[in-house]
This record gives sequence, structure tokens and C-alpha cells, in this order.
Amino acid sequence: MLKLVKNPIIYFFVLGFVVFGLHAFLNMEKEAITDDPFTVDVTSADIEWLRSSWEGRMQRKPSPEELRGLVDSFIREEILAREAYTMGLDEQDQVIKRRLVQKLTFVFEDLAESVEPADETLIEYAEANQDKYRIPETISFTQVYFNPDDHSDVVAVAEGVLARAKTGNVSVADAVAMGDAIMLDSSYDELSVQRVAGVFGPSFAEVLFAIDGTGWCGPIASSFGLHIVHINNRTESRLPDFESIRERVRYDYMYDQKKKVIDHLYGSVKSRYTILVEGLPYE
Repeated sequence: MLKLVKNPIIYFFVLGFVVFGLHAFLNMEKEAITDDPFTVDVTSADIEWLRSSWEGRMQRKPSPEELRGLVDSFIREEILAREAYTMGLDEQDQVIKRRLVQKLTFVFEDLAESVEPADETLIEYAEANQDKYRIPETISFTQVYFNPDDHSDVVAVAEGVLARAKTGNVSVADAVAMGDAIMLDSSYDELSVQRVAGVFGPSFAEVLFAIDGTGWCGPIASSFGLHIVHINNRTESRLPDFESIRERVRYDYMYDQKKKVIDHLYGSVKSRYTILVEGLPYE
């Protein structure tokens, strides 16, 4: 029960219901005051909203004349909108529907972003989603290339150079000189399996990362031909410290929570409707 109370999403839901309840109450009050469709009631809250919006855009307070212009524009928009609704211009208008859906979604998102998660919550989220933040294993290596078009038995040639290199009597640089020319670097530092696959192909990367330890190995086929490889160094996959990924974890957490809140609020609203889809099963 205590864990449930600590869950921030509970606060999102409670806050959402409060906001929607307040919104409905205020709408009832406003309807009671302005039952006349030909009365445009510009409240002090409306004027303050116009003023603050202006200040946000212009970085200064509006003059009395400018504020009057804002109020006039507000009244004009309200009158024309009512006339458009009266004429039924909003009916079956997909642009208006999408705009209204977008505005309501923004309301949902604001609710979801109103509660700042504690570090304890973010740490728990990071631990539960380790694959998102894990630093992948990397390999630093030097490759020696052998072109199949230049040798009648390219495997035998590659294995011969590999055998000489493994004796220790041939340096890595000398082994590279025994290979064929190719428009690739001979050495690569700290590449993940994805980056190796991007250069040499997925099968090469799979074989290379399946090899344990360091030193000479091969031959390994790539999309270019055949290679022998000296693994210079490798780093194991690891989780970074929390502080280095805190902002990323916070972003991911808030994104997930926002989706949960939106889905929940939509489900609550949807439950009030009866859905009929002609010709299709729907639950």
C-alpha cells in the first residue's frame, strides 16, 4: 500500500480528475451566467491571460492601447467562432477535429509533466530498464586484409600469415604489410558490435565478438574478403553511474509516465461513450 501511495502516477491521476472536475464546474458556472449566445463575457482571467501571453512573446507589458487591441481580437475570435458553430461549419471538419484533439492531448501532457520524479524513482526506473542505458562491449583491433581475387587459395595465404604472426616473430605492423591493399583502416579503437557490423558486415562482427580474450584470430570472412585480426583490447559491457545518465533517465521516465497518464485519462473519458462500428467487431 505504501509503495502504491509513493507511485507518482497516482498523483497524476488524482490531479487529472481534479482538473477535469474543476473544468466541468467552471463551465457549468459560466453557462449559468452566459446562457445568452449573443453575450460575450470577457473576464478578468481572460484579460490576464491575454496580458501574460503578450509579455511572454514580446518580453514587455502591453500598453493600454495594445491591451485594448488584444481584447478586441479576443472578442472578434469569439464572435466569429460562435457564428461558425451556429452555421455548422465545424461539422465533419477533420482539421478542426485534429486541432481539438491536439489541444486536449496537450492538457493531458501538462498533467503528466506536473510532478517531478525523485531520484529514488529514477534510480528504480534505470535499474528496471538496464538495457536502455548499458554501455555495450567494445573491441579495439587491427585487421589484415586478403583479397580473394588476388590469390588462388586465399584461405591458405591468410592462414599462413596468421601462423607466422602467432609465433611472435612478426610484429602487428609487419603482418599488416603482408596483406593486400584495401580502402579500410588497419586499426579500429573501441568499436561496438553494431559499429563493426556497419564497416565489415554482420557476420564478421558476430564472429569477432564471439572470440574470447585478445591476440591473433581468424581468418574471418567479411563483405570485402578475408581477414586475420589482432584483438588489441576489449571492454566488457557495463552500466554507467547514475549521475552521468540522470537527465536521460528522467526524460525516458517522464515520457513513459506521460503515455500512461494519457492512456488512462483517455480510457476514463472513453468509458462514458458507447462505441458502434458498423461492419467491424469492436470492444
